[in-house]
Amino acid sequence: MKKTSHNIWIASGILLLFIVGLWWGFFAPAGMFFQLIDRRSDEVLLEIPVNTGDTLRLEIEHSFEHIPWFEYYVIQSDGTFLLEAISVAGYGAGIPAEMDVPTRIEDGMVWMENIHSTFQEFKWLTSSTYMKDLSLNDFVIFDFRTLPDASLILGRVITKRGHFIDG
Repeated sequence: MKKTSHNIWIASGILLLFIVGLWWGFFAPAGMFFQLIDRRSDEVLLEIPVNTGDTLRLEIEHSFEHIPWFEYYVIQSDGTFLLEAISVAGYGAGIPAEMDVPTRIEDGMVWMENIHSTFQEFKWLTSSTYMKDLSLNDFVIFDFRTLPDASLILGRVITKRGHFIDG
């Protein structure tokens, strides 16, 4: 009787390990990833792990004024992007000059801060001349000038499940 009880415990332990392994391999959260996708071909151009609180900085050049423009986003726990600040080297056509947010001038840049505007995803029509870099936590992760002009790009955060599954 003692041996049968011992075998049941061993079998139960093995079954439990098997179930936990399956859950970890196929269902457990594997992490958040930022993706850039070509909307015409559905090709993933970039996929990089991200965490809640990571910052993205988009660098562009204003198409008429030809001045630098930066947008600063924070990745939220739900995978959305929180626009926190814009800095631009002046005011001109298309630049949001009358936002009801704190504004300051520093080193020749006009800073508009505490914007707190949420975006579910980014949909860009790129310009090989005016759209520059995308940085994650101050490291350049993508140069939009490598794309053909007028590329349709989707930027999003996805959560992957399962450590055995790629994609």
